[in-house]
Amino acid sequence: MLNILSKFFGPHRAVSIYAFLKTWGLLVAGVVGTVAIATSLLVFNDSGEHEHDSYLTVSVLSATPVNGDLKYGVIASVQLPDGSATSINESKEHIARTVGVTACVEKRVYLESGEPRYRFKLPSLCEANQ
Repeated sequence: MLNILSKFFGPHRAVSIYAFLKTWGLLVAGVVGTVAIATSLLVFNDSGEHEHDSYLTVSVLSATPVNGDLKYGVIASVQLPDGSATSINESKEHIARTVGVTACVEKRVYLESGEPRYRFKLPSLCEANQ
């Protein structure tokens, strides 16, 4: 590598560049790589904008408290109106305690992808929309 550097930069600078690369090259490459990855994630990520679609009352297939206690939240599998099932997790205790045989779910649709996402909500929101 020293021979290649000396052809481009001369013998004295080649030694300095070689010493720098041996001591700091891996760190510089890591920082440049991290910045490149972070920039690409920021640029190519969608905006995450969504709109509210509806409130649904769904059947709960299974519900498991996080860490064995509802005060930390719940992870539940629910059956959607179209017959498919999905898993939803909720970390807020006051909403996690309302998940029983049925649960109130908000359906959100992302604007760019059209992908639906679901979140648990308080039952009063589903009752108000029926």
